[in-house]
Amino acid sequence: MVEEQHASPDEQGQQQCIFCHIASGRVASKKVYEDDKVVAVLDINPANPGHVLIVPKEHYVIMPQIPEDILQHIGMVAKGVSHAQLRALKVQGTNLFVANGVAAGQRAQHFMMHVIPRREGDQIGFAIPEKTMSAADMKKAQQVLKKALAKSLGLNAPDAPESHEEEQVPHEEAKKEPEKKKEVAPKKEAPAKKPGKGANLDEIARLLGG
Repeated sequence: MVEEQHASPDEQGQQQCIFCHIASGRVASKKVYEDDKVVAVLDINPANPGHVLIVPKEHYVIMPQIPEDILQHIGMVAKGVSHAQLRALKVQGTNLFVANGVAAGQRAQHFMMHVIPRREGDQIGFAIPEKTMSAADMKKAQQVLKKALAKSLGLNAPDAPESHEEEQVPHEEAKKEPEKKKEVAPKKEAPAKKPGKGANLDEIARLLGG
């Protein structure tokens, strides 16, 4: 009796992912660059002529799932694509854009980086609102992010003294010369570790169908 084999959720995601098919060549596309890690293709609904999508060949849904060497490679290719657009298309700028998660506007279940050539007056909307935060909320966000980053990057997070960048220095105090302090050799930090796949990342991936 032959046992029926079922594809894993990751394999099912790859089988259903149009960008996996594009990366493997099973679906036709207008490629501008390809190597063993990524493929760069023209977007079929471009924001501007020459709009390029850089797609990793392995199936990753969101950025935190991507190994560091692949992410670095995507950045290198994006730099090359941007440079080529500026020179060959005679544009004045480029936007590098990632929609990372449903809340950020991601619709595809495969991570990609957009490189969009820009001309003055092209009326592409990338306006980011400039909101305000209270000092207390800003401090809270700083502390939460510092702690989370230290954990995800595998660094020690000593209780550093709070900074006082926004405090005004009294005029008379400002005139005084600062006391000379002994120079202390900087402590060596532990090597950074790759971020793991936490439950929150998996939940985001599930929302995208990956």
